[in-house]
Amino acid sequence: MAQTTSRQVVFPERGVIELATADVPEPAPDELVMRVRRVGICATDLHLLEGHIGDPFPLVPGHEFVGEVFAIGENAADARGLSVGDRIAVEMQLPCTECDRCREGRYNLCDRDDPAAGLPVGREYGVNIPRTAAPGLWGGYADHLQVPAEAIVHRLPESIPWDTAALVEPVAVSFRAVQRGRVAPGDTVAIIGPGPVGLLISAAARIQGASRVVMIGTRDNRLELARRFGSDDTVNSRRVDDVRQAVVEALGGLADVVIEIAGVPDAQSLAVTLARRGGRVVLAGACGWGADVTFGSDRDLLTREIDVLPSFLSAGGYEPSIAALAADDYPYADLVTHRFPLEQVEEAYDVVRTKRDDVIKAVLVLED
Repeated sequence: MAQTTSRQVVFPERGVIELATADVPEPAPDELVMRVRRVGICATDLHLLEGHIGDPFPLVPGHEFVGEVFAIGENAADARGLSVGDRIAVEMQLPCTECDRCREGRYNLCDRDDPAAGLPVGREYGVNIPRTAAPGLWGGYADHLQVPAEAIVHRLPESIPWDTAALVEPVAVSFRAVQRGRVAPGDTVAIIGPGPVGLLISAAARIQGASRVVMIGTRDNRLELARRFGSDDTVNSRRVDDVRQAVVEALGGLADVVIEIAGVPDAQSLAVTLARRGGRVVLAGACGWGADVTFGSDRDLLTREIDVLPSFLSAGGYEPSIAALAADDYPYADLVTHRFPLEQVEEAYDVVRTKRDDVIKAVLVLED
């Protein structure tokens, strides 16, 4: 591989965005280098920039990336069955594969760290691996990404366009939430939060066999879109006096499973009131480190024996995500409403932050 450099977006410190370049090394025998084609912009990226999620600076952000094999070591090529040019998705977690959590399949909770290499517990591309950890290619807002031996790599079908493929990680997050809620054929499901992941959860719940789905939110255009992603009914929580009663009317009773993805404490407090006795509540929205949530301990939980199940990241979700995007039974492509080149990341952030121009999902295009 000839010496090459990679363009990168870097957060050198809180609130600051810079464009930089980094050298791309030859991959070791067990490693590969990805050429990034698309990376989705997530609200988490904006929270990282503002310092709401720890202090990972300097950071190359981006965890919703897809691309192709740029260079690959001999051992990695044999073990993974991949070659240069193959289309791939790489999971955002870098599990150690050896700790107790990894061995039980919950690699999103990996306990291993590597202080000597500057790598933290729970290594996540674009979130908590600083650019100072060699070779500095740990985020998707870049032309190239380092893929070590422990990374989980999936082949992408040629039939999935790049813009749609950029949804593979949020769809995987959606399937993780649905799996945590043990959604089964015949279940009724209430979803709070019709953002991109909430819409995808609606589709994932129907794929898993949910008999009826209701979406709860505050924006009519998003609620209407939810119907195209499998929701049978919607509730605008600002326009009804009693959300709980509206859910009962929509589902014929309280929900078997409630999935919260709004990422605000009030939505999580509401979620436990919408589940039937013995039901399941999945809390998938990140509210921020300083957020506290209040439940009625006896009234909402104890006497109703509700299962409250946090859902963190996307472990186990990539396989059904790729299958769903390949099946194309829902209008996934319509979610990607805005495309920006890497150099316009600040403009992209302004659009996402202000929800301008009816943005649903924005992606950075590294190469068409």
